[in-house]
Amino acid sequence: MKKNIKYKFRLFIWKILGFDYNMMLNKTDFTLLKDDKYSTFGLRTYDNGAKVWRWTKAPLKIGRYCSIANNVNFIVDEGFHSALEITNFPLVNNLFENHEYIDSYLKSDYLKKIKQKEGITIGNDVWIGMGVYIMPGITIGNGVTIAANSVVTKNILDYTIVAGVPAKIIKVKYDAHTIKELNKIAWWDWDKKLIKERISDFNEDVKNFIGKYSK
Repeated sequence: MKKNIKYKFRLFIWKILGFDYNMMLNKTDFTLLKDDKYSTFGLRTYDNGAKVWRWTKAPLKIGRYCSIANNVNFIVDEGFHSALEITNFPLVNNLFENHEYIDSYLKSDYLKKIKQKEGITIGNDVWIGMGVYIMPGITIGNGVTIAANSVVTKNILDYTIVAGVPAKIIKVKYDAHTIKELNKIAWWDWDKKLIKERISDFNEDVKNFIGKYSK
C-alpha cells in the first residue's frame, strides 16, 4: 500500500513538472551533456539541459565561453543508419546485439568498415539557441550564432549567423580581415582576471577592440 501511494505521488509530482514518469523510467539513448563522458567543453561554457545522443564513443568537443540554451540536441553519430547501399537499417549492431554466438571482435571489425559521420567540434564563444539539433560530423567555428529550432547539417564558418531547417547563412558578422584579427586576439584564452579588467572594452566598436588588442 505504501509503495502504491509513493508511486502515485511521484506520478503527480512529475506531471506538475511536465514529464511522464513512466517514460522517464524507460531507457533512452541520450545523456545530458554534463554527464556524457565522451564530451569535453572549455572554460565557462554552460548549458541548460542539452542532450547528447550517441551510439559510439565519437567525441563532442566544445570550446570556451559557449552559451547552450535549453533542449539543444547533439546527434554525435549516425548509429550506423544510412551507412549501406542496400538498407537503412543498422543490421549487425541491432540484430546481433544480444546473441552470444556472434564473435564480438568480428562484429567490431565489421562495424569499423562501415563509414558513417561521427563527432562534433564546436569553437569558442558560440551561442546555440533553444531547440537546436546539431547533426554528426559537424564543425562549428568561433563566434557563431545558431537561431532557435535550427537543424545544423553543414559546417559553419567563424562569426556566422545561421537559422532554419536545414540551417542556412543569415549573415556573416564581419569581413574576413576582422574575423582573422578576432581569432588572433582569441579573448576567450585570456585569464579571467584580465577579462574582468577589460570588461568595458567588450562594449566598444569591434574595430576599436581590434585596434587595442591586435598584436
